[in-house]
Amino acid sequence: MSWTYLSDFWDQITGAVASTTADLISYPVSFFQNIGNAVAGAVGQIFDTLFHTFSDLFIFGAWTGEMIGAIFSKLSLPFSFVYNFFKNIYIYGFATPSDPAVSYTFSTSTLEVFDTIPAWDTMSMILGIGLVIIVGFGIFKLIIKI
Repeated sequence: MSWTYLSDFWDQITGAVASTTADLISYPVSFFQNIGNAVAGAVGQIFDTLFHTFSDLFIFGAWTGEMIGAIFSKLSLPFSFVYNFFKNIYIYGFATPSDPAVSYTFSTSTLEVFDTIPAWDTMSMILGIGLVIIVGFGIFKLIIKI
């Protein structure tokens, strides 16, 4: 890969060395290639260092901005909570209640079956209380195991 500035540099070096030495000292081609490689490496290193430094600065700036945004969002959470709380009280607290979209009732044929059972209201209450007691004992046993 040959860039124009390297070829110009090569021409300047070869012209200066040929005119000053007057063929007293012979420089091999590898000498000039090493000079060209050194210059190209130095120029590349300058650009690499420059780009790397700016990249680090931009990444640090983005990280700093993200952290400042996170801090402000965490600091504003209590205000947001209070605002949403009072807003929802105003919106939903004074509104008329809506009718439920789904009714969880049994069909009339099912209710007729249960109405034929004598004292079904009392029996359903006793069954419900028994179920609550059984579940309560189960939870109590789990708590005792812990």
